[in-house]
Amino acid sequence: MTFLQPIALLGLLLALAPIIIHLLNLLRHRTVPWAATRFLFQARKSSSRLSKLKRWLILLLRVLALAALAFMIARPTTGGDSLFSLSNGSPEVLVLVLDRSASMETTTDKDSMTKRQKALEAFQSFARPWTESRLVVLDSALEEPFFIDRADSFKDEALQRFFGPTDTAADLPGTLSKALDWLEETGVGTAEVLVVSDMQSSNWELERNADIMRKINRTLFEKKDFWKLTFLNMADPPPYNLSLTVDQVNRMPNKVEPVLNLRKKGRGKEEVRLTARMNGKSDLLEVELVSQSVLWRPTFGLKNEPEEGWISIHSPDDFCQSDNICYLTYGSTEPPQVAVRASNPRTSLILRSASQTEQGELADPLPLSGFGKKDILSRKILIHQGEINSKVEKVLEEFVIKGGSLVLFPPEVTSSDGSKLLSWNSMEEKLEDEIFQVSNWREDSGLLTNSSDGNRLPLDRLAIKRRRTPQQGEALAYYSDGKPFLSCLTLGKGIVYAFSTLPLDSWSSMSDGYVLVPALQRLIEESSSSNSFIQSWFCGEKESKESILFEPIGDAKDNVPYLHAGIYRVNGRLTAINRPKSENDTLFLTVEQILEKLPSISPRLLEDESSSGSNDRSEAWSFFLTLCLILLLGEALLGQPALARENKAISINA
Repeated sequence: MTFLQPIALLGLLLALAPIIIHLLNLLRHRTVPWAATRFLFQARKSSSRLSKLKRWLILLLRVLALAALAFMIARPTTGGDSLFSLSNGSPEVLVLVLDRSASMETTTDKDSMTKRQKALEAFQSFARPWTESRLVVLDSALEEPFFIDRADSFKDEALQRFFGPTDTAADLPGTLSKALDWLEETGVGTAEVLVVSDMQSSNWELERNADIMRKINRTLFEKKDFWKLTFLNMADPPPYNLSLTVDQVNRMPNKVEPVLNLRKKGRGKEEVRLTARMNGKSDLLEVELVSQSVLWRPTFGLKNEPEEGWISIHSPDDFCQSDNICYLTYGSTEPPQVAVRASNPRTSLILRSASQTEQGELADPLPLSGFGKKDILSRKILIHQGEINSKVEKVLEEFVIKGGSLVLFPPEVTSSDGSKLLSWNSMEEKLEDEIFQVSNWREDSGLLTNSSDGNRLPLDRLAIKRRRTPQQGEALAYYSDGKPFLSCLTLGKGIVYAFSTLPLDSWSSMSDGYVLVPALQRLIEESSSSNSFIQSWFCGEKESKESILFEPIGDAKDNVPYLHAGIYRVNGRLTAINRPKSENDTLFLTVEQILEKLPSISPRLLEDESSSGSNDRSEAWSFFLTLCLILLLGEALLGQPALARENKAISINA
């Protein structure tokens, strides 16, 4: 027998209190001989022995009752179904840690039920043997314990907020840790914890959550005889799936051109017919999927459409409905204001030409001398080449912090190391018959992304003879020796891009425009989208959770931004809320990989959704409570005074 609250066993010392009180009472009386009572004591001598025995029995019952009370408070546990448990061995609490991420809405060709629905069915089977246990659900979306009276309560339509589908991601280590913290705070003795997940890697992130996994391992090891952990792996990949993701929204004066990422699993080259709804009006679109991942740039004209609006794009039904739709919004826009400041006149002309408008207007030139805030008041993009002194640096830094985009090219002067905003390495130059070659770059997003038809920018064909690589920022493209060709640096609300070479024949072949023009034009497209009247969030993020005043746009009037993707008007602003991109992750963990992070315990693994388990510990406090009550009842009965007998009158005849 073990105890959940062993410190309460100190209460056994209180069991001596009746004996101490009895001894103290004896000290209060002194025996004084008195001749008149001597004959009375002799008359009652025969009955005093029975009275003493009765008093000692009452004293013993009081001591045992207090001892039983101390044992009850200490919460003893016994093994399984025990004579002392007075129960069927059920754990005190059954906890379901439920993965409600968007990926749990996947089905298979064998079963139309989603993984989430199977998880709830599994909990119902898991809880069936333990009819006396309390049932608690803690899901990955709300992360708050929720009591239910029956395991089949998930079928109640009124409780879909707690059990229904969501478009959120999940943090399963964090959710499991919160479940254990709740068990600790509420003083639960015995518990069965069932974790049901499809084991999507992005929902566990074992390396990032290493500290949390160590905490879970330590807590369960300390409670290894009382809290049992069980895993049910729902990783059953769909035979076919097509997912849609919005990478960016480009707003031009008369049209909207979003960049969509289409990823598929299964099947080969195919044409897919999508349904687009623009401000409530439907249209059909066709796209050819030539590979497993395709960047698609559809065009939506704004003729007879409002300046501010929304678009939703739906793919055909497949085995995962949650990723078949994406949402975007657009607002009013102005033509981007681009300006170029370059110390080399030839470089200035090339950069102004590469960043010209659709109407063929070159970007504005900025003066090399007298440069100040007034020159960039209405600008969204600045392209700078050359040295940056402290005065210019302050102006450029403030421009970026407020949300501007700055593109830097290295100075030709080898003595110039740059500024605090961005520093350059020393000049590197190849021999006449050698070149620096770009070998790797990001093709899925950013300035160097593939074209809408899937073609790559020809960065690997650039012939670069001179370079000055940037020292700061995240590399978006690399040379074959690992040094950055293009880097980006986030500063405040804006961003700084830094190229490592110049579009001059003595430096590189960038002046041919095959790389420079698409890169700068894509930056212009990104900057032309106005964010003044629209918002774009991911479902489950802090902003969506804190949204109070919102109105769903469309048919789903009961949707909430924190749980469901869609178009909403939040605090008067049109807002597109999509599922997190991490839910498109195709990498899934095995339970064994998770168990490696829990080396001190041995969690159980359920083979299927209909399996159950058993708890080999049972609390026995109810036995000691019953014993305490019986002892107190016996003490009360023995303490009752004897009934007085009636004295019969005896008449004597004189």
